[in-house]
Formats: sequence, structure tokens, C-alpha cells
Amino acid sequence: MPDNPETTQDVPTLDSSPTTASEPSNMPPEAPEALGDGFSAKSDNIPPSNSTPAEAENEPKTEEKQAENEPNPEPVSEPVQAIEPQTPQIPVNEALETQSKTSLARQLLVLARNAIQFRKRKKLDRIMSLFLQKSKITNDEVEKFLHVSDATATRYLSILEKENKIKQVGKTGKGVSYSRI
Repeated sequence: MPDNPETTQDVPTLDSSPTTASEPSNMPPEAPEALGDGFSAKSDNIPPSNSTPAEAENEPKTEEKQAENEPNPEPVSEPVQAIEPQTPQIPVNEALETQSKTSLARQLLVLARNAIQFRKRKKLDRIMSLFLQKSKITNDEVEKFLHVSDATATRYLSILEKENKIKQVGKTGKGVSYSRI
């Protein structure tokens, strides 16, 4: 290909083509696709027909100097543009909704636990009132008095035992009775 004079001439003609001074001043360095879209913006930069290209170059510089001397209100508006995090805040709010659902469930569990403990404490108090009538009671008497199962009566009596309100007399079987301390 170096023997072919056409190919060697094509490259220098493209590189060595002189550019006119009016082309760079009229056309901003933009992509060719944006030429049709930004027409109104380019028409503002076109100097009047009675001015020369040198005057057109001086006008933007004076505007830039004036802009440097004047305080820009734009930095004040930039923090306002920090509103973009609102979009990520929506999932945060949804997470709060799920947290509120879980906290509501936890509140209900706490209420239920408190109600159960209150009823249990009420039954334990009734057992203690039974000790006012009798000095010694058995597991069977507690079953009949509270209308609960054998295991539940044993559980209630063991709770009172741990609280040191009653003590167990006997080890196992029918001989086991409880007395108030």
C-alpha cells in the first residue's frame, strides 16, 4: 500500500486540512447527534450579524467575568437537590412499617404474657387462701379446688415452694402434703 499514492495522499489531506476561525466559535464542542436538540441554546450564542467573530469571542468572556464577580445563588440550590434520597427513604419507611407490625405483635405478646401471669398469680393466691382454712393441704385438694390437672396443681405448689411460702412434707405418693411457712 505504501506504493499506492492515493492512500498516502488521503491521510495528509485529512490531517492537514486548515480549519477556519469562524467554525470553532460558532460550533461548540458537542456530539453531532446533539446538534438538532440544542438548537435554541446555540442560537443564543450566535453573535449578531453586524459583529465580527472577534467580538463574538469577547462577549462570552465578559459574561464569564461578570459571573465570577457576582455571587452565584446556584450553590444554595444544590443542597435542595439533595432531595434525591427521598426515593431510598421509601423502602426505609416500609421497613418501619414492618417494624411497627413486629412491634405490634410484640406488644400483643407482652399483653398476653401479662394476662397469663396475672391469672396464674390469682390462682396461686387462691391456693394461699386455702391454707387459711386448712393447715395442711394435698395435691388432690388443690386439683379439686382450682379445677386443674394433677400436673398443673403440682406445678403451682412447686412455684409456691420456690417462693418460700409453703414447704413440702413427705417425699412422694399419698403421704405428700404442703404446709404454710
